[in-house]
Amino acid sequence: MVENKRNIKITSSREGLNELEAFIEDICYEYNIINTYYSNIQLAINEVFINAKEHGNKDNPEACIDISFFSDENGLHFIVQDEGEGFDYQKYVQSGVDDLIMDEESESKKGLLVIKMLVDELNFLNNGNTIELIFYISSINYTITVERKKHLENYFKNVILYKTS
Repeated sequence: MVENKRNIKITSSREGLNELEAFIEDICYEYNIINTYYSNIQLAINEVFINAKEHGNKDNPEACIDISFFSDENGLHFIVQDEGEGFDYQKYVQSGVDDLIMDEESESKKGLLVIKMLVDELNFLNNGNTIELIFYISSINYTITVERKKHLENYFKNVILYKTS
């Protein structure tokens, strides 16, 4: 079951990166992701954003990058789409991590290597101008997480009220 859908449209700019980081931080806070997974998510999506900005949108500050998020029983899904024409992603899909490490042909491949090592699943869509990053977090259940968060907030409100009375 798909839960908690969100979308954000960000300009291809340095300021857009700050907006993206706040978007990811809010999602991770909501799901109580504060460990290594938070760093993996932030770094991987930042790298995809930078690739979309530089390679897809050709550093055009008027071009936008769409980021969608949803969760399901498999984990967290982030879909990033730029306004570019895409690229030949088949060689990346077929390449293993070791192949990408040994390939010194292009620096852009190093970014994809970083992304590939940080995510649990990476899918290229729409001729490569859309990338889906999936982070398998088996313990995620949005409804339970929200319920726990409300209970904790109420608890701490009551503790503060009790101490101030």
